[in-house]
Amino acid sequence: MRARTLMIAGAMASAVALAGAGAAAAQPGTAMPEDGLYLVGVDILPGIWEAPGTPDQANGCDWRRLWTVEGDETDQHHIIVNDFTRHTPVRVEIAPTDVAFRTVNCGAWQMAPARPNTGSFGG
Repeated sequence: MRARTLMIAGAMASAVALAGAGAAAAQPGTAMPEDGLYLVGVDILPGIWEAPGTPDQANGCDWRRLWTVEGDETDQHHIIVNDFTRHTPVRVEIAPTDVAFRTVNCGAWQMAPARPNTGSFGG
């Protein structure tokens, strides 16, 4: 009887340990599949990003690098830099110090591969 009690207690302890471990926190991604607001370091990584650009030339692609997401994000005081363009493709460098990135009508963004170090000045 004692062996059975110890076996049940061991099984319960294992189950509690596994349940307590939970799922690991998601890592920031290298893709922004749709329009939206993405937090840098939480949803996406800083770096150079590329998108195909607007599929609708009547509306254009609008993106914004933001230093805060409080209040009205259309307030120019919240925007580090932005662009509204109909040119394709679109490319932007998101800094590690940016708080968020907003994209509208630009298509799916992908993080661009890092440029190889050439060993020369500036690259």
